[in-house]
Amino acid sequence: MDTMRGLVLPAELDTYLAELDRVLPAAAVAGVYLVGSTALGDYRPGMSDLDILTLTQRHLSDDELEALDGMHRRLEKGTQPHLDAEYLPCESLGRQHEEGSPGHAHVVEGQFHRGGHGQELIVWATLDQRGITLRGPEAASWNAAPDADALRAWNLENLEVYWRAGFGQRAREVLQERDPDSELSATWAIWTATGPGRLHHTIATGEIISKTAAADYAAELFPAYAPILARAKASRLGDESASFVARDGLALTDPVDEICDDAANRAARPR
Repeated sequence: MDTMRGLVLPAELDTYLAELDRVLPAAAVAGVYLVGSTALGDYRPGMSDLDILTLTQRHLSDDELEALDGMHRRLEKGTQPHLDAEYLPCESLGRQHEEGSPGHAHVVEGQFHRGGHGQELIVWATLDQRGITLRGPEAASWNAAPDADALRAWNLENLEVYWRAGFGQRAREVLQERDPDSELSATWAIWTATGPGRLHHTIATGEIISKTAAADYAAELFPAYAPILARAKASRLGDESASFVARDGLALTDPVDEICDDAANRAARPR
């Protein structure tokens, strides 16, 4: 294990780098960086994935992409931490993915996909603001920050399409049919408690924050929901006594519309 910024980094990263050296020629790799929860100081063993951005000097060939696919299949254990990764030519850094562009791929939970995953703007912003350098130039030296208006628009759309119209509505319908005292997954509770607040914070400030920080942020903005948000935060931090039932799930969906409305109002203010 290695230590950076006071964090103890999992040994899986050493394994990843060793395997990467076997699969890609050294001259093809421009830099390897940690983004996601680890870069944001919020890595939780047994809960968090390892989000890796590998920049390449050129578009990778089909054979190289196939070799990376095989590498991730070998590395995937089916349990966390998953080695979620993105492979991107330097020339594409900071730009949204164009459909059909060559040599770009991403991996989620061991599944290899050609092309982008739709969250590139968040990755660029995290790299620029908080990225941890494993190899190559310092993360911030890439000046990868996306356009501020584009980042804000992406987060607004995600709030409206995924959280309000999609996830939030479906979750209410499902939970209303369940016994209010039936057990609810802590993972689900944490996801619901932290996701909308993270997006709101980026819309309001341009900064990317962690899930744990998002629980505090949402509680400060919407004090009525502070108790349930505090329980979700405690669970993320390892408090096994912080359990949840279906009625808690409904309580966690309640602030979604308020967060969406407030974020839209903030985004509409003159700058």
